[in-house]
Amino acid sequence: MQPKKKANLFSGGNVFLGLFLLFLIFLPQFFGYYYVYLTISIFILALSACSLNLLLGFTGILSFGHAGFYAIGAYTSALILKDVYPSILIAFPIAMFICAVVGFLFGLICIKVAEKAAVIFFAMLTLAFGQIIYTIAFKWTSLTGGDNGMTGIPSPKLHLGFYTLDLFDPIHFYYLALILVGVSIWILYRIVNSPLGITLRAIRDNPERSRFMGQNVRIFHLTSFVISATFTGLAGAILAPFECFVSPELSHWSKSAEIVLVSILGGVNTFIGPLIGAFVMKILEDIISSYTQYWAFILGIILIIILLFMPEGIVGRIKKMSFLRSLRS
Repeated sequence: MQPKKKANLFSGGNVFLGLFLLFLIFLPQFFGYYYVYLTISIFILALSACSLNLLLGFTGILSFGHAGFYAIGAYTSALILKDVYPSILIAFPIAMFICAVVGFLFGLICIKVAEKAAVIFFAMLTLAFGQIIYTIAFKWTSLTGGDNGMTGIPSPKLHLGFYTLDLFDPIHFYYLALILVGVSIWILYRIVNSPLGITLRAIRDNPERSRFMGQNVRIFHLTSFVISATFTGLAGAILAPFECFVSPELSHWSKSAEIVLVSILGGVNTFIGPLIGAFVMKILEDIISSYTQYWAFILGIILIIILLFMPEGIVGRIKKMSFLRSLRS
């Protein structure tokens, strides 16, 4: 029997992936600043959703408070860039580290309680965590600016020795976001296809059997939670100098719901599902909002219809249709 080949990021689609990357590289040369800004926002949302999906799709536990890490990353990055030193080489790693520490401490509590009670308690505890972060950001006016948010966040220059990126230039920031998000998603892909990722999927499918085999399920759940929190924090850190503004709304439960919805829309049991979901969500939002002020209501109806007919998500439905065609042939 021949060993199974390792699955690729796009099975049988390396050519398509290469062409897509070329399209992203040359996009600023053919489209205006508006589409550059839109694509950067898609990058940030895609990284958030892909980070959450490591927890939801590949570990089998749902977090309704991931916007809390998104906001922690954004506020940490903003505070460092504005009040400490204007360098993303300092701001972004510190934001990721703080999110990892907070994720570890809070994950210990949530996972322990969820194991003793039910998985739904994990979702409720993470929701409470997100609202705690929202309350802190809203009330701690001297640090966060309260409901007015933080303004005047600089987009500093990044000196690379041979070249200097002026991040105030949207095109320069675009390429920075493309590299950071691309590398982050590649790391998450490597994790999913590593022995750790295989173990996480085994625990997701049958946690009792995994415990019987001697695996410490709590440790693996915590590891997944910390990794997910860290990369979600990076997405928030990128957002701060991109928009030059952060507000408590970043940590609101509705932001967490958006990240969850994007993952489900694309397909939680696939790696590229959240990436496709982020693209579809942002494009629909952009198109509908250009025609009516009631875009949120219409977008909600469209998403409900999509999920009713494709409960497995967009990518999940495509894979299912491909599988049915292969059976017929």
